[in-house]
Amino acid sequence: MMYARENDRCYFCGGMLEERLATIPFVVGSSVVVVREVPARVCIQCDEPVLGSAVASEVDRLLKQARHAGFEVSVVTYSNVELALV
Repeated sequence: MMYARENDRCYFCGGMLEERLATIPFVVGSSVVVVREVPARVCIQCDEPVLGSAVASEVDRLLKQARHAGFEVSVVTYSNVELALV
């Protein structure tokens, strides 16, 4: 019998996580930034994405760029899908 590791489960609902691309909205100050095609582990029950540290760092960089652009709403595409998901 195989047991799921603790990090194979969603932090919010306990559902199983699967690797896929996610679209994630962020509120940055008074702006909204939507980041598309983010490699993540996504809960199959509640659709909550979980990012690895390398991916989270890249998303943070994208959010800083979008914030400096000064738009009220921005949509950016994550372009570095070669980064590890873990």
